[in-house]
Amino acid sequence: MKAVLLTGPNTWHIAEIPTPTPAKGQVLVKMAFAPINPSDLSFLTGNYGIKKDFPVVPGLEGSGVVVASGGGFLANRLLNKRVACTAGAGDGTWAEYMVTEAGKCIDVPETIDLRQASMLFVNPLTAISFIKQAKKFGADAIVMSAAGSALAKMVLFHAKKSRLPLIGIVRNIAVKEALKNEGFSEIFALSETAIFDNLKEHSKNYKRIIYFDAVSGGVIPYKILNALPDHSKMVIYGRLDLNPTEMQPQNLLFKQNTIEGYWLSKELKGKSILNVLKDISKIKKMLKGGFETQIQAAFDLENTQNAIEVYTNNMSAGKVLLKL
Repeated sequence: MKAVLLTGPNTWHIAEIPTPTPAKGQVLVKMAFAPINPSDLSFLTGNYGIKKDFPVVPGLEGSGVVVASGGGFLANRLLNKRVACTAGAGDGTWAEYMVTEAGKCIDVPETIDLRQASMLFVNPLTAISFIKQAKKFGADAIVMSAAGSALAKMVLFHAKKSRLPLIGIVRNIAVKEALKNEGFSEIFALSETAIFDNLKEHSKNYKRIIYFDAVSGGVIPYKILNALPDHSKMVIYGRLDLNPTEMQPQNLLFKQNTIEGYWLSKELKGKSILNVLKDISKIKKMLKGGFETQIQAAFDLENTQNAIEVYTNNMSAGKVLLKL
């Protein structure tokens, strides 16, 4: 079978490798689509939290059809079904076939397109978690960087239902203009003059803000935090900027703000199967209701390099998929 084979950090090629055979409790999925996520880009560089021995096939999530079972009730139940799936301990989704644990697959109805199903796990589950965190924190508003991303739009969908204002932070005026009718309570562009003063003034409308940050590196994320009310919380969920972090101590010392990290994989390990299935049920209802993640392009496996470049250069335009 054809697969993207990662042989070292940022070193990969299209290779012919043996089609894997599922063991008991596992299934073989004939992959249909797999998205490129920021977490996938991080995995390619070797900077992701999940470490696998080289050579390895990357790809954290995708969709396809189960064509073989290694045995066991869950695996046998999925045979010949369309599924959304995540990678197991071995090779990932950027291949024509993938073996994964049956518990990492969710069957999807015919009414849900396999392109949308390929993005059923990472962003939707993260968005649901962010809303839960905001409610638990008692936030009366959410601030989110990379507000043009597919994840941000999904968070916005749930925030509207929860009547939580979502304030977006984007890189430039063009992205701000593109998002102005999406339903954000306010959008600030980093290229604007006096953005931090304007954000600080706007934030006075709220008492308790939770700030989800995808950037982490440099000084900008901490300037944003410093513009928010005292006792706000910053949750770092990504590392789009690999430069050293330049945190401003006054955020913690005088404003009594807090900073913590969020990693979906770790959260899922602590969740019961029942709670995960409840969240998946919410996602299925959302997709059946017509919500779709914007897709800007789909590329064949042989054009993976082009796919990565298109996504990296314009994440705000929508997801890029690998067609497998």
